[in-house]
Amino acid sequence: MRIFLADPGHNQITKNTDSYPLGIANLATYLGAYLKTESKPEISIFREPEDLKKALDDASPDVLALSSYMWNHELSLSFARYAKRRNPKTITMMGGPNFPLVTEDQEKFLRGIPEIDVAVRGTTEEGERAFLAVMQRLTDTGGRLEGLLEGPVAGNLWIDPKTSEFVQGAALERIQDLDEIPSPYLAGLMDPFWSTGYYPIMQIARGCPFACQFCNSAPANYSRVFAHSVENVKADLLYIAERVQSTVALCFADDNFGMYERDVEIADYIGWLQDKYNWPRYIRATTGKNRAERIIQVMRKIRGALPMTSAVQSMNPVVLKNIQRSNIKLETYAEIQKEVLAQGMQSYGEIILSMPGETKESILRAFSDMIDSGVKRISATQLILSHGAPLSNSDQRERFQFRSHFRVVARHVGDYGTGEPVIEIEEMVAETPTLSFAEYLEVRVLHLLLVIFYYEGNFEEAFKYANERGIKSFDVIETAQRILDRAPESIRQLIDTFIRESHEELFDSHADATAWAKSRFPELVAGELGGNLLSKHSMMARFYLTREAAEFIGLAISEALGEQLDSTARAEISAVIKYLQTVLLHAPFRETMAKTEVLTSHYDVEAWRKSKDERPLSTFNAPEPITWQTAMDPEWRAIFEQRLAMFGESPSTMGKFTRTVFANQLRKTLVRADAPQSIESIPFKRVSSAA
Repeated sequence: MRIFLADPGHNQITKNTDSYPLGIANLATYLGAYLKTESKPEISIFREPEDLKKALDDASPDVLALSSYMWNHELSLSFARYAKRRNPKTITMMGGPNFPLVTEDQEKFLRGIPEIDVAVRGTTEEGERAFLAVMQRLTDTGGRLEGLLEGPVAGNLWIDPKTSEFVQGAALERIQDLDEIPSPYLAGLMDPFWSTGYYPIMQIARGCPFACQFCNSAPANYSRVFAHSVENVKADLLYIAERVQSTVALCFADDNFGMYERDVEIADYIGWLQDKYNWPRYIRATTGKNRAERIIQVMRKIRGALPMTSAVQSMNPVVLKNIQRSNIKLETYAEIQKEVLAQGMQSYGEIILSMPGETKESILRAFSDMIDSGVKRISATQLILSHGAPLSNSDQRERFQFRSHFRVVARHVGDYGTGEPVIEIEEMVAETPTLSFAEYLEVRVLHLLLVIFYYEGNFEEAFKYANERGIKSFDVIETAQRILDRAPESIRQLIDTFIRESHEELFDSHADATAWAKSRFPELVAGELGGNLLSKHSMMARFYLTREAAEFIGLAISEALGEQLDSTARAEISAVIKYLQTVLLHAPFRETMAKTEVLTSHYDVEAWRKSKDERPLSTFNAPEPITWQTAMDPEWRAIFEQRLAMFGESPSTMGKFTRTVFANQLRKTLVRADAPQSIESIPFKRVSSAA
């Protein structure tokens, strides 16, 4: 039996799916280990749509099993239809988290995708066991669809083609020992990906004790946490470290990495790998929501390579009750941030806009409180009503009176030779009874300014100076929003375009969004339209309008100072802004990295920035001007060029590689011009904590 397992990712604008296909690889090893048959099946796994297309053209599989996520659902369906046209006898299956929770919704969902023969339950209901069960039935009945559909199969659902009845198999017990799933890494299934630039991904544990209603991990049957043995995790990590490029990041698919005792031992081992293999330098993961002390311990052992994700999602008690979530106290949260910053580590804060009960005032207060606590990166995403998350259920929609809109999933469009353009659509919430659309846009603009200027210390010296003069960082951002009419013209145009496109990307129905996307398909594929608007416009401001952006944040600080603004303050602000304009990398990157810039100033801003004694900038004012030249760390330059080669250099795609880069590494180093050094002797900040 020939089986194709595919987790296709859109790649025509950029490689949107940037990690190894762990889910389908787990299915392959599990099936290979436990399927009872005299002749083992021939299993192939696919990530790139082009590879899947070629394989389907060369030989039709007996079974085509496709993943379904919010970002590749239509892509998978297009290949199911293509496979059926080439060979109607090919049995098509689909599994993954993009599946409704309520029986009535499940039936409606399946009736809308007739190109899929069987839906294999996954994520919270163990896709490996469900897939094995359906493949065992298929094997036992001679590989015929008719035999497969003779009766329900645990963990699987379908619409009977003869009777049109909805058939639902019984639920399966969860896997309590994840070592039951043979390692795809040790089996060699991931070997073809070492040179692709994709990120190796592991899932150490499954399950989440929290019931956050916006999340696919919320169902009650997923509340218990089961794990791989530490020994097996170490074996996988070693296998990867011995083969992967040292500049490639590591991803964990856990819901709460760092929260459990075993994670400390794993972190110790990762520290050993860092010493021996200089890998991993960056770990992308969702850190735990409790056990802050343990998470910090894990972060220390991994030496700053793991940013702490403070996913509060809301600080509004009404919202937290509505979504069945509890957060740590703000005072405790602030103490954690102090510890994180004291250790030189990174911390990210996450909130979700338009949650039930959220208001403009509560969102702004959350921004301010998180910044005051020390968080350097604040992510504010839209509430997506995705299948598999309880808030998407019809009763929740009715209860909270969501006003949803539909839009193209950023960059997830393409034409892959299946005979039709492929367009992914998502449903998001921009209006609720407590947050108007106009207020939503105001918050979005303020968040854009936060991402441009404050995100992970992009312009950290400007905020350091404002704080030194008694101005809070959030107040600087609010001031910037208030004086947007006085910003450089290019910045004003960027904000106006962001607001206009924020209107234009939303539609009242899935059909309307799809029809619009088809009519503008060439522009979408070219990156001229659409994309992640927040990412695209922040990338434009940071990397294409760098000088103007620095000028504007200087203006905002001057305005915020009010009567404190005197000639000395003007000179100091000017020195900080000129410093930023000199050291910050900007597009075109290869040209910028190769070019030597010169800075002459009375103020040694670099020394002030690095000082730990909290001396004011005025004490770094030299009697005679000093001249510096810029230099670029060769190691980081090579890493950055690798990222450019993989993701491309455009505002629509830059966000992909900056996700695994700390902002303070998107800079050049200053070297005193009167003390020239060889490139080898310059004390660059090493990239041990970057990918």
